[in-house]
Amino acid sequence: MRKIVVNQEYAGYEINRYLRDIEGFSGRGLRKMTLFLNKKAVKSGEKKLKAGDIIGIIEEKKGTDIEPIKIKLDIVFEDKNILIVNKPPYLITHPTAKKVDKTLANGIIYYFKEKGLDTIPRFYNRLDMNTSGMIVIAKNGFTQAFLQNFGEVNKKYMAIVKGIINEDEFYIEKKIAVSLDGIKREIRDDGQEAKTKIRVIKRNEEKDITYVEAELFTGRTHQIRVHLSSIGYPILGDELYGGSDKRAKRQMLHSYKLSLIDPESKDRVNFEIDTPEDMKEI
Repeated sequence: MRKIVVNQEYAGYEINRYLRDIEGFSGRGLRKMTLFLNKKAVKSGEKKLKAGDIIGIIEEKKGTDIEPIKIKLDIVFEDKNILIVNKPPYLITHPTAKKVDKTLANGIIYYFKEKGLDTIPRFYNRLDMNTSGMIVIAKNGFTQAFLQNFGEVNKKYMAIVKGIINEDEFYIEKKIAVSLDGIKREIRDDGQEAKTKIRVIKRNEEKDITYVEAELFTGRTHQIRVHLSSIGYPILGDELYGGSDKRAKRQMLHSYKLSLIDPESKDRVNFEIDTPEDMKEI
């Protein structure tokens, strides 16, 4: 059971409003939870809170048919609410219709069972198979809803692109839509708003490549890959968006830095990992 003590400033709130607006629960999620007020079961909207009240929350257990498979995990951070993993390239995040095993999700479910945790992974973000870096996994419904609504998650990537970018820092704001093949994304006026900030870190004119940092302000599928390709600087090794190159076996894209609001302390916490060896070599 999760317990929350109500502060004086929230006295008078109805329980459901307090849990949604202050603690970050979703209305949908609350319908799947049993609530207690000072150890007595209550419905979400029937009681107003007083300072010092203790709210108890029991989540409905969520099952999964994903098979637990032992996979070596590079764990960046873990507490009772969040797991952050450094995903290697060539590993799919979650089972798909074509590939149902040996994904990151399979490995995390195995890890949770090994630790005696009766929960399933709830992915806040996912990465393409050939993109490496940090993925945030919520361990419970509360954390998942909090990150989506109040987490203010900021994500930054490292990328190596083909060509020399002359500007030191700029934004790409172009709408992204699904192409007719259902796989690629493309720049289109009827697409979803997308914004990426690009900052040049290093230029190598001899190799005709530029090392950049890309910061996401929206989370569209393939966003960084599509945006950089659209301005003539595809990511090195990205076969889907014009970056094919014998020097790279995959797209040179790595999620290396993120920050978020911790659901318990409400403080901002920051995480940063190293650049993978294949990108360093290039």
